[in-house]
Amino acid sequence: MGRPNAGKCYRSAVTYEIGLKRYLWCVTRPAKDRKDTYGLAIYDAPEPWSPWTKEYVADPWDTDASESCGFPSKWISADGRTLQLVFAGGEAFCVRHAELILTSTGK
Repeated sequence: MGRPNAGKCYRSAVTYEIGLKRYLWCVTRPAKDRKDTYGLAIYDAPEPWSPWTKEYVADPWDTDASESCGFPSKWISADGRTLQLVFAGGEAFCVRHAELILTSTGK
């Protein structure tokens, strides 16, 4: 089996989400058809060595996410359902508010 998303990842960041006991992996990636825009993917896993589940993908994303993004652990609520995504949007420091919607499995 080949590498999933080979060639589709810039710098990435992993944060442990203590409220939900999950790891979140944020990846900015080149868009499929346009070289000047970026995509965004967010994966999660119960352990860092576990198989990662793709939870969100936007190709392209609605903004220039630059080459990295992440969820700072200090900016995650105690229950783990409210977070802030930090990234460099073009030449600016950007923050996006995020709220997680959990499935019946608790993930």
